[in-house]
Amino acid sequence: MFRKLGSSGSLWKPKNPHSLEYLKYLQGVLTKNEKVTENNKKILVEALRAIAEILIWGDQNDASVFDFFLERQMLTHFLKIMEQGITQLNVQLLQTLNILFENIRHETSLYFLLSNNHVNSIISHKFDLQNDEIMAYYISFLKTLSFKLNPATIHFFFNETTEEFPLLVEVLKLYNWNESMVRIAVRNILLNIVRVDDDSMTIFVIRHIKEYLSELIDSLVALSVEMDTFVRSAENVLANRERLRGKVDDLIDLIHYIGELLEVEAVAETLSVFVTTRYLSPLLLSSLSPRRDNHSLLLTPVSALFFFSQFLLVVRHHETIHTFLSSFLFDNQKTLMTHWIRHEQNFCLEPITMASPVGELGDQNCVFFDNLLEAFDTCQLDDSRAFYGLMLIYSMFQNKADVGELLSAANFPVLHRESGSTVIPSNEQSSLAQQNLARLRSLSTSSQGKRTRAMTEIGVEATEEDEIFHDVPEERNLEDLIDDPFVADNNAYQDPDETGRSRFQSAADELPPSESTTTSSACDSRLFDALSCIIQGVGADENKIRPITLELACLVIRQILMTVDDEKVHTNLTKLCSEIRQKLLATIGQYVNGENLFLEWFEDEYAEFEVNHVNFDIIGYEMLLPPAATPLSGLVLHKRLASGFEERLRTQIVFYLHIRKLERDLTGEGDTELPVRVFNSGQEPVAVGDCINLHNSDLLSCTVVPQQPCSIGKPGDRLARFLVTDRLQLILVEPDSRKAGWAIVRFVGLLQDTTINGDSADSKVLHVVVEGQPSRLKKRHPVLTAKLIFDDHIRCMAAKQRLTKGRQTARGLKLQAICSALGVPRIDPSRMSASPRMNPFRIVKGCAPGSVRKTVSTTSSGTSSGASGAPGGGGRPGFYSSNLRSASRGPSGAGIGIPEDPSHGTSSGAPRRN
Repeated sequence: MFRKLGSSGSLWKPKNPHSLEYLKYLQGVLTKNEKVTENNKKILVEALRAIAEILIWGDQNDASVFDFFLERQMLTHFLKIMEQGITQLNVQLLQTLNILFENIRHETSLYFLLSNNHVNSIISHKFDLQNDEIMAYYISFLKTLSFKLNPATIHFFFNETTEEFPLLVEVLKLYNWNESMVRIAVRNILLNIVRVDDDSMTIFVIRHIKEYLSELIDSLVALSVEMDTFVRSAENVLANRERLRGKVDDLIDLIHYIGELLEVEAVAETLSVFVTTRYLSPLLLSSLSPRRDNHSLLLTPVSALFFFSQFLLVVRHHETIHTFLSSFLFDNQKTLMTHWIRHEQNFCLEPITMASPVGELGDQNCVFFDNLLEAFDTCQLDDSRAFYGLMLIYSMFQNKADVGELLSAANFPVLHRESGSTVIPSNEQSSLAQQNLARLRSLSTSSQGKRTRAMTEIGVEATEEDEIFHDVPEERNLEDLIDDPFVADNNAYQDPDETGRSRFQSAADELPPSESTTTSSACDSRLFDALSCIIQGVGADENKIRPITLELACLVIRQILMTVDDEKVHTNLTKLCSEIRQKLLATIGQYVNGENLFLEWFEDEYAEFEVNHVNFDIIGYEMLLPPAATPLSGLVLHKRLASGFEERLRTQIVFYLHIRKLERDLTGEGDTELPVRVFNSGQEPVAVGDCINLHNSDLLSCTVVPQQPCSIGKPGDRLARFLVTDRLQLILVEPDSRKAGWAIVRFVGLLQDTTINGDSADSKVLHVVVEGQPSRLKKRHPVLTAKLIFDDHIRCMAAKQRLTKGRQTARGLKLQAICSALGVPRIDPSRMSASPRMNPFRIVKGCAPGSVRKTVSTTSSGTSSGASGAPGGGGRPGFYSSNLRSASRGPSGAGIGIPEDPSHGTSSGAPRRN
């Protein structure tokens, strides 16, 4: 190629591109083509690319390659080419240098490249940085060089005698570049520079970096003001949440960067002053106090609390955190000496004049902390402030800057580790506190074990963590385990750390071990009063509290109660929780027996209750926007207000579960009623792969045709199976060829979650949908959608009646168990009146327009499935079937009552497990 493009015929090109001779050939090409023309431009580009390749090879295989490169001063050829300003060659030159420095492994080779100051000359060269391609390679080259900085190489870049540091000087020119990629790279380069431990370089850096640090904090102020302006006017819809998420990510990334800089001793003191005097005090603290100047630029209290909590969760610098928290907890407005004001399109920091009105609140101590407590007073009308107030308290406990003594001085109950030897506190002063700590810690683990997760009729309330991560038996594949609602491990909750901590362990796990901690028993009573406002608020009618706020409040209360040894506080909180629980139960109890879908709602919300939503990596920013009150907003229910009857009842259920759990934690009682169980202690349900005895069982032969992918086969497969049921389960079996009268279980589903519909075109076909139970990892989802084809319509009708009756019985038993857990009396649906919210009239399909017909008052949870194959069955409230009257007269119709004694529902023909 080189000869073809016009190089001198005297240059001989070696055949081996990875050799010293080839590098000599390339050096000759550069020497013969010092002047760049259109004719030799391509050959120079190829030569530069080949030089990088052979130098990397020589670094790993032949030291003589670098000896020749240094001896012939080949970097001077790079400089001569670069000075001619040809864009294409400059791009290739920067790319070559970047690849070269990224792949050099030996220190000697690196020293060769950095010697003679040629690299500094390349750094200082005036490239056309407006060209996007050149800028991308140039900033990448500088970033690569910054990763090579250490005490041994710093003197190749920094000249102490002349005080020249081209890498720092050139990077500082780009810190305010219009592209985010360049700004982020500048941050990384500067962080790598200040981390180098060299005294003379540190002095130079501190002198030149002050302006950058000031601008860095001002950019944090600008991001905060921009985000606050956005949330003031934006609606809580998906598009706005995505825009807000981008702004929050940028702000949190910047806070993380500031936190990393504060960990560097060389710049920590200077940066700490800028953070305190330009951001924390004049912007955040000013926004948490009454306005003193009409021209002050203030954030909304919600935004200020959010930024404050994020700063505490990220930054660990001791002096910065202590200075800020001491002002927040103890000081008054007179400590605010500066404020931000808006000046035309920009804003600037100015001192607060003495003539600014202070008012009576100016002399009041703890004015900022009092503002935090006031956030809880109006939580019933809007919980946004209360949520971020809780988030701030939580972040105080989680901060890693050793703030225990400071919080203790403010009567915040904390646990902190004693330095030195183990300290054993006085039994008289802290015995109750240690009992509370031990009790809550034991509840966070042992109560999990008491909840025997295996084989609840919530079936797969057994956690899928065990199904996914534990060893799978050879005869059962992973897909079967995931789809099988009865596969579970009795010890599924005994080691929650396998896949993630339990929600109730988070408070205890963050604390030091009890034997090496001291307790701070004093607590500001106003703090408990403020937290109690949230618990009281959930019991109020038409409150505006979202479930995530109550969940965070319960977590904060648990953390505080681990150290409080005031029996009166525990008694008052227990009494309050009991009152609110009873009030919520009175509301929920009205619909347990009358709502067809209450069973599904309760199971779904209990599974949601088991999930830990307090993860600040994924929550928080949505709550800055006005509360959403419709499913169309795209938010899940625990982060928005309820809309309609169903969501209001679901929210009440979640409130009840949180308050119930908090009350049990306060009293030290384990919850043995939840999750609810239908199976007796000595009875285990059938599972996929079991071999069961079918003697005296009623079997129905059928062909199963899956309609969707499932554990038993692919869509369209025709599988010969036998259908058998017990009190709670729908079972599909295949005869065991080794034992007569026995069969292998191929699918198991819960009858309570089974929907049965006939086929209007074929009387021998049933359409069956079996849903899996909700759990911590999965929502409710179909595990079997199939068509069952029987030999004739008589067998099809018998199967439909058996499944319909079994569904009614299973749902009745499950509701009986829920009533027992809640302490609500179970009422026979055949003897109860209609639901309190049900309209007794519905338009009947086929009637004349405007005519109505009264529905049967005995409508229960099993009515719709018991009705003759009408499409859309499955327990929808108020659904009316034209065949309802005829079906109710049949021996297995929808009007059959549910037996009070569960043992009455046991069929003599139920399959017996081996």
